[in-house]
Amino acid sequence: MNASRIGKHAWRYLAAAPRTGRVTSVFGDGFNVLFDEEDDPGFVSIQMGVVPLHPWALEIETAGQAQVGESVAAEPDRIRIGDGGPSVRLSIATIDELRIAEYTESEAQHASSRLPLLEQVLHVEPSTPSADPFRVEIDGILFDWRTIGEVRVLPTLIGLGSGSTPSGDDVLVGLLAGWAAFAKMDDSASESSAVLRPILRGMEIPKRTHLASAQMISAAADGAFPEPIRDLIGRIGEGEANDAEIRRLVERTVALGATSGRMMLRGLVRAVLRLPRSARTAARGSSAPPSRERRRLAS
Repeated sequence: MNASRIGKHAWRYLAAAPRTGRVTSVFGDGFNVLFDEEDDPGFVSIQMGVVPLHPWALEIETAGQAQVGESVAAEPDRIRIGDGGPSVRLSIATIDELRIAEYTESEAQHASSRLPLLEQVLHVEPSTPSADPFRVEIDGILFDWRTIGEVRVLPTLIGLGSGSTPSGDDVLVGLLAGWAAFAKMDDSASESSAVLRPILRGMEIPKRTHLASAQMISAAADGAFPEPIRDLIGRIGEGEANDAEIRRLVERTVALGATSGRMMLRGLVRAVLRLPRSARTAARGSSAPPSRERRRLAS
């Protein structure tokens, strides 16, 4: 099998040294591998193109017949599954950094004007909601951050929630994604990101959450994000995108995991809402009402 695309973080990890591991789980269109190196473990998804790419995943033509528990050996140019089983060639794969480009002023205007479309999704409860006992605690941390404006409280989100990517982790990734997009047009976004990223890089995140989720947070701190949220943020900044297309991209984001996409979207919206009102008003351009002084001069 040939890998057609690979996330930058997965590529960098696999190219660094030969590694051994095992298949830990299998899903409809791929499987997950844990490379259990004692000092440098890694959790890599090997999946078909119908599954959105993320920084620690690689895309293949067919998922094959991997079985849970099978051994996996990774070399710089290929991954071998099982004893004499199939292999995945990496040498022709396109490396995707999955980075979010900073908005220009006009792109920020378009993105800000479409914020209500994103908020609408968050106001609709999923058809099969799953109770999260940490929801109140997550909301409390976000309230503290919004109230005092201190991003140093946000790492307390890490590990809060259930599943392989806890809700608090997903919200944190969404916040970083929003700041990455608005960094050029707003000092608050760039300063928040500049403060939080070094804190995250200095933490031993795998000791506080699952390895897959720790990798996701570290990749976000490095500026790389799951493909659906990268594509959504890029498209809402483009003037020619229509509402129906934006909704499809929102739905694609929400479809990530059981609740991961929804919580990332929540973090993204909170990041934009936390920007100073003056910045959000400027981003909406001519839709903002004139100031009292401008009205007086006009009369």
